[in-house]
Amino acid sequence: MKKQLFASVMSLALLSSCSDNIFYQVYQVDSPDVQLTNNVMLYENDDCKVTYNLWAEKGNLSFMMHNKTDENLYLVMSQSFFILNGIANNYYTESVYGKSATGSTAVSVADQISLSGYMTNGYYWYPATISRRVGAIAGVSVTKSVQTKEPEYICIPPHSAKYIDGFMISDYVYKDCDNFNQNYPQTSSSIIRYSQDNSPLKFRNRLAYTIGKKDTEAKYLDHNFWVSSLQNYSTKNALSNEKHKECESGQTYTEKRFNMYSSQRFYNKYKKTTGVSQPWVYEY
Repeated sequence: MKKQLFASVMSLALLSSCSDNIFYQVYQVDSPDVQLTNNVMLYENDDCKVTYNLWAEKGNLSFMMHNKTDENLYLVMSQSFFILNGIANNYYTESVYGKSATGSTAVSVADQISLSGYMTNGYYWYPATISRRVGAIAGVSVTKSVQTKEPEYICIPPHSAKYIDGFMISDYVYKDCDNFNQNYPQTSSSIIRYSQDNSPLKFRNRLAYTIGKKDTEAKYLDHNFWVSSLQNYSTKNALSNEKHKECESGQTYTEKRFNMYSSQRFYNKYKKTTGVSQPWVYEY
């Protein structure tokens, strides 16, 4: 459901001749609510700042939320939604995650205790309960189990920020059934443009939050987005080589960098196909 953030620079192995069959469809996203500032998509009010970087394969609607106030800000996940073409997807699913590990101990008592603790998924912390069972004989194995419940509220302390893991936007590739060169260009295709009314892809990020206490009346942010254009690129036109020097060794290495990177764009990668189209391919 959710996805991790991808870096804007993609490190790849040397491309073989099969790369000629790989193409990139790049989607430009516009919004009346979120403005592009220093190549970051930014929304700001008196309480908070929310920043997005959509650039990733299939799109990335994760975001950074910054609390501008002098009190705790609580993001209410049970009232927050990702809405794609009118279909709402819940941020909060009441999921419980488990984790266990086995080791040895020299303690010679048997007991069952609970400790309050915290776990992290790499971006933000969850409250957790740690159950520990200690064996009755020295040297026996010990199993620790950790149960982590998805948080309904995410607390952001005053004048600080948290990264919130968000949704994949779309993995659809749109093709023109009457124009082979548009789908598989030697360099790049012509741009297909859309208005907000006829865009094939519209999505919203609806966020609820409170200030000071969790149980106060929630405030809402409703960030609307739509795909305003798409363009297809061949591999040789989409990527370029960039040389870097390793600080300690002094050796140089090469990275592949996307030429069309922008925080208000995302892309899907596809291959040249023959015969019947894949079911996930749609005509534009």
